[in-house]
Amino acid sequence: MEELLKNEKRLFWSNLCYFIILTLFVVLRIVSSAGLLKFAGEWQDRLFTIIVQILILFSVPMLIYRFVYKQKTKDIFRSFGFRKTSGKVLLCSVGMGFVAFFLIIFVSTFFSVFIQMLGYRPYVQYGATTETSFWTFLLDLVFIAMLPGMFEEFSHRGMLMSGFSKLGSFRAVLLSGLLFGLMHLNITQFFYAFVVGMLLASVALITKSIWPSVIIHFINNGLNTYIDYAESANIFGARFNEFINLSGVNILTRFLLYTLVLCLVVYVGTWLLLKMFKYTKQAQFYKFAKEFAGLKDSKQLLDVENAQELLAIYLSQGKNIDAELSKLKPQAQPDLPQSNESQSTEQTQAAGCSANLTSASAQNAPEGRAVPQIVMRENTHNVQDAAQALPELSQTGKLPNGQKMSLTDLMKIILPRNKQAEQYKPTFKENFFLYCSIFLGAVVTFMTFLWGLF
Repeated sequence: MEELLKNEKRLFWSNLCYFIILTLFVVLRIVSSAGLLKFAGEWQDRLFTIIVQILILFSVPMLIYRFVYKQKTKDIFRSFGFRKTSGKVLLCSVGMGFVAFFLIIFVSTFFSVFIQMLGYRPYVQYGATTETSFWTFLLDLVFIAMLPGMFEEFSHRGMLMSGFSKLGSFRAVLLSGLLFGLMHLNITQFFYAFVVGMLLASVALITKSIWPSVIIHFINNGLNTYIDYAESANIFGARFNEFINLSGVNILTRFLLYTLVLCLVVYVGTWLLLKMFKYTKQAQFYKFAKEFAGLKDSKQLLDVENAQELLAIYLSQGKNIDAELSKLKPQAQPDLPQSNESQSTEQTQAAGCSANLTSASAQNAPEGRAVPQIVMRENTHNVQDAAQALPELSQTGKLPNGQKMSLTDLMKIILPRNKQAEQYKPTFKENFFLYCSIFLGAVVTFMTFLWGLF
């Protein structure tokens, strides 16, 4: 793994960098509110987006990390999670983008009603609706969907998650979502941005890549952009907002329909998360089997009895092994003895593979690091259950013994706990700028709520 992620100061620098980003964002909001960007005319909003996305969210962390860690640009991108992932995962990400779109509608509607009950009145700008041309729609896709999808993920699911990796999955997801919500500096956007921020952070952790989060972010923003264009051009989707509001339906029926659709959205979202988890783990396991055990082809695992043991090792200690994959050199698989009888052949292959896995792992191990042996016959019942559950997880939702998995079991499999990280207590110096960012974002967000009360 890159030195950037191994550096003990990464949590401090990610928090400091984000505080600088948020401070600049607040200053820019003040400058924009004062009318100092009106010289750009019709391009005022796009100029604001360019400054926020490219100059603040991207350039600031890139310059700081290049100066502090002396890293090349491509190494910083990789350490922030810009890694290749399978086409199946990317396809699931497109579907998850639609899930996020509908999830935002429900969350924003619920909390809008809640804060309005407290007396908040959202600001509504009245005026004639201007017709949007197709070329303007394409520009909006770039400035509203593509740039935020890329650079907001770069800072939140890239820089922040790399720093929060010391804190464990739960705290990393929670803090990433919280800062993403506060970054919008608006009470009406905070709630749904917080929820979706945690979803995007979970996807990044599950897939070990930031690209799925980028796609989800782009799809969500792109759908909103298209609906605005559809209303202006009176094309397909022009009446989406009218349809989703169910204005002609009584309150009870509307509540039941919303509940049904919300349950469907949560179900589809969970199913897609499991699919992404399954595809990612399969790809990681095959890579691990080739490099750690010396297998030339993943198909060799199909007829090998010890494949489950190798999978058990990967699931139980795979995180540490993943971190050292770059140090492991592939070990050629020796020719296995052949036999005329198929049953004898399978037994010989199993024995040969077991011996090879043990020797290859020992030969390839980095100096000073203990490598688990492939023969794990004792005290592996729970690990074996998890290993056998992996191929069936997204299809049955049951453990091999027939028991249904609880939500807690499911979360432990998707986002495995790291006790060492969960028990880690950051120093005050490491978290000082995190507290500053939360305070600054919370104050501005709360002020937008107060402004809506009067």
